[in-house]
Amino acid sequence: MASYDIVVFGATSFVGQLVCRHLWQRYGADGELRWAMAGRSREKLESVQRGLGAEAATVPLIVADSSDEGSLETMVQQTRVVLSTVGPYALYGTELVKVCAERGVDYCDLTGEVQWIARMIDRFEATAKGSGARIVHCAGFDSVPSDLGVHFLQREAMDQFGAPCKRVKFRLKAASGGFSGG
Repeated sequence: MASYDIVVFGATSFVGQLVCRHLWQRYGADGELRWAMAGRSREKLESVQRGLGAEAATVPLIVADSSDEGSLETMVQQTRVVLSTVGPYALYGTELVKVCAERGVDYCDLTGEVQWIARMIDRFEATAKGSGARIVHCAGFDSVPSDLGVHFLQREAMDQFGAPCKRVKFRLKAASGGFSGG
């Protein structure tokens, strides 16, 4: 059995810190969700840990580097899901997807790098299917508004017409907010 439900890989990045803060506030270190923070620098991980508060000293830390397959293997063996915020993914994500696909560990990321996603599907889809790993890309702003919009539209189409739309086009005309610190 895995030690953790989720490992946040890239916990020291802008988005990684936001994710860790949310997990800490929602679950603490000993809540119903077992989670850990991972990254390539123990010192930076400890800094994020301290930033969560003194009680967060018990949140587990895992040192792993995207260019060191052995360290990725050690990290992946400890969890059921890896949530990666380590981009650009075309440079830093391939080995982690490979290891997760081979070991049957679920993976999600925030990428919007469609060419890299296509390469990951070509290279690792069969392996992931064989191991039972679920590889989920684009789990961030790049896809969430359109995914939720299509989900709502299809539910409405089923309710009103008894069939889903065969084709949906999405265009974002305007949005508020700005670029993230990442």
